[in-house]
Amino acid sequence: MPITTIIKDSFEKIFGNKERVLVVMAHPDDNEIICGGIVARLIDEGKKVRLVVMTNGGKGFQDRTDVTEEQFGKMRIAEQIAAGIELGLPKEENFNLEIPDGTVENTLANIERVVFHIRQFKPDLIITQNPFDPINTFSEDVHWVNHRDHRGTASIVLDAAYPYSRDRGFFPEHFTKFNLTPHTVNELMFSDAYAYPDVLYFDITKYFERKRSALLQHKNAFDADTVENEFLAESKLEPGKNFERLKYITI
Repeated sequence: MPITTIIKDSFEKIFGNKERVLVVMAHPDDNEIICGGIVARLIDEGKKVRLVVMTNGGKGFQDRTDVTEEQFGKMRIAEQIAAGIELGLPKEENFNLEIPDGTVENTLANIERVVFHIRQFKPDLIITQNPFDPINTFSEDVHWVNHRDHRGTASIVLDAAYPYSRDRGFFPEHFTKFNLTPHTVNELMFSDAYAYPDVLYFDITKYFERKRSALLQHKNAFDADTVENEFLAESKLEPGKNFERLKYITI
């Protein structure tokens, strides 16, 4: 007999005692694709959410010849802000570090930029991208390359969470110049965990239309068919119900 996956909403289990959630992603559309419904639900339940995007997505114009990298990056950041507004994310909690697209490296300079947000925002939990796999597995037949910027972002976030944001010896100018204090984050969640046996499910049925509206703001990144047939279709795991999936760890 085939093994039946039991889908249970883990929102209260993971987020019930959280007040502040930091989302760190590589590209302007990653938040909406990966956890837009979760972000909308968190905000509706009174949680504070901050989004930090590493790159402006400026090189993602594929074969277009009518736009430059600089122009496209500005378009993508504007779409990031517009999508956040659809989810209920305040503009003042929606950041783009404007690292050139395709160049996210795990350097001390980039770790410092994420550490700054951890120390300033003081999240209880961080959502970021898959640090485990160079190839993401959706199903037995569906795989794709885990984008280099995604892998770099996840690696930076892991280092920023431990030990750099915790220890006063790292980036002391945060304390003298910005009056910040050290902060420890022990809980993280990762995207693209579809094939992991311990993947958790989060019911976003009530927020499905807000996720759609947010995704449609990224009109220079993908078309409406991709929104419907890829990003939204993968959430339809039960009749009339929609879920996003993340892997959870404590460190």
